[in-house]
Amino acid sequence: MKNNYILGINQGHNATAALLHNGKIIACVSEERFRRIKNYSGTPTKAIDFCLRFAKIKPGDLDLVVISSISPPPLLAAGVKSKKSSLVYSFTKNIYGFLTEDVEMLIPQLSYLNDFLYKLGGYLFLKNTKEKRVAEIKRITGVSKDKIIFLDHHSTHAYSAVYGSPFVKQKIKRILVFTNDAEGDGLSATVSIYENGRIRKIAETKIRNSVGYFYYAITQYLGLKPGEHEYKVMGLAPYAHDKDRDRIFDIMKDWLLVDKKNLSFKAKVHSHNFIKLCQKYLAEKRFDSIAAASQKLVEDRMVEWIFASIKKTGVKIIVAGGGVFKNVKLNKMITELPKVDKYFVFPSPGDESNAIGACYYGFLEMFPKKLPEPVKDLYLGPSYTEGDILKAINIYKRKVGGFTFKKVGNIEQKVARLLSNGEIVARFEGRSEWGDRALGNRSILADPKNRKSVEIINKMIKARDFWMPFAPVISSDYSDVYIYDNKKTNGDYMMIAYDSKEKERDNFIAAMHAYDKTTRPQILKKENNPKYHKILEHFKKITGHGVLLNTSFNIHGEPIVCSPYDAVDTFMRSGLKYLAMEDFILSKKRL
Repeated sequence: MKNNYILGINQGHNATAALLHNGKIIACVSEERFRRIKNYSGTPTKAIDFCLRFAKIKPGDLDLVVISSISPPPLLAAGVKSKKSSLVYSFTKNIYGFLTEDVEMLIPQLSYLNDFLYKLGGYLFLKNTKEKRVAEIKRITGVSKDKIIFLDHHSTHAYSAVYGSPFVKQKIKRILVFTNDAEGDGLSATVSIYENGRIRKIAETKIRNSVGYFYYAITQYLGLKPGEHEYKVMGLAPYAHDKDRDRIFDIMKDWLLVDKKNLSFKAKVHSHNFIKLCQKYLAEKRFDSIAAASQKLVEDRMVEWIFASIKKTGVKIIVAGGGVFKNVKLNKMITELPKVDKYFVFPSPGDESNAIGACYYGFLEMFPKKLPEPVKDLYLGPSYTEGDILKAINIYKRKVGGFTFKKVGNIEQKVARLLSNGEIVARFEGRSEWGDRALGNRSILADPKNRKSVEIINKMIKARDFWMPFAPVISSDYSDVYIYDNKKTNGDYMMIAYDSKEKERDNFIAAMHAYDKTTRPQILKKENNPKYHKILEHFKKITGHGVLLNTSFNIHGEPIVCSPYDAVDTFMRSGLKYLAMEDFILSKKRL
């Protein structure tokens, strides 16, 4: 195979670019990291530029560019610049919104008209927005129009889940594939089968019956930020009493149902009207009981859907993609199902993962008899030189001062010793992680045995809601000591919750859910990040425990840090006292 380069792009929510070289993802980063705008939507121009610079290639070296999602959702379309498109967009949105959100609640029969209007809006937008998207990518990358192709939203999720998993390379012949999110190209969920080297869709759910929009509405109703804070609803859920949860569940249990014959979901109202059901039926109900009932409804219906699909297909090895599968408690439940033999959820499976799915699809279009490489570690973003680090340090040294820095040998041992003494240390090392989980290279670390770590980190930098837990990193050599792992899945990426072992809870009590004692670990293999693993090894020698608290290196509401400047800036704007940057230690205390 000659040098083959395929660029994958997600232009929507959390815009992202990925680059695949000869079947392997070599670079992937979200635009938010460069622009410092969380979940940035639009064309990932800076991310594309990074991918090309990392590979040291010119735009003309790209063999193919694959764009996720054939059209932006008509009612959520962004970046429509022409006057004609803006008028059509506004008219369609206003009419559709009025009929869906007001009239349909009174006259359910109008649902068919609403579906027609949604499709009409998509049709009117498609040609215009598609041409504009192609023109923009052509301008940015310099590739010819014939090298730019599109893949529909849920197929892109499916490709990331199937070919990002280890199962295809293991020559597993049949795999059950689930995608589930708020919406994409008119759908909110699909069921497919991978067999004979192809993905074949066997069921789909329209956006009007969206599980993702149900959780979105609950998040909004509870006063949180929908599309971003759903994880806070999940974290709040365990605090409710079972009786209170069940009373709310009885109210909402028919809001979402499963059509087991057609392997799809059915909603009581159009999914855009879930918020109106909340306002009508959940007024004056306890917030934690609402969260618990909502989590139970999602878990119950998703399990019904998966069971029905397994029963119909006979396939017990499953993969999943799409934002609903960011729910780590749901993933825990799936791994515990007796009918599931193996389970892989693509890491950070929201729309940001579609850049990778797009790459996989492009590769298989060009080389149908070859297989791309599954994901391994996720250290796919930028790295920086010592010169870059010193430049960032000196900028802040001149600006504000207030810290010392020095280069040290065996920095992993130094970090472990600081942690064992109860200090909190931010870590900046090597290539940044792709996705919404910090996996050690842009992390804040602490001793998980110290209950005060949670309070200290929140005061210093995170300002996390009082009910939200922190998570651990555990050496794969000792994971069985700390958690119950049925080995049906991969714990490398902080995508699965596990039950903690009671005997060891006190040794990482600050890195688990305070109420139900579940934990969402990164199970770290030495080969995936040797330097990070070395900190764990040194910490174990000092304390006897191969586990640390690991949370993302960012101020609440901001993206995870990317560059040395981001790291020093965040260090200086927070209460952090130590920052380990490659071989440098920055300290607001005397070293």
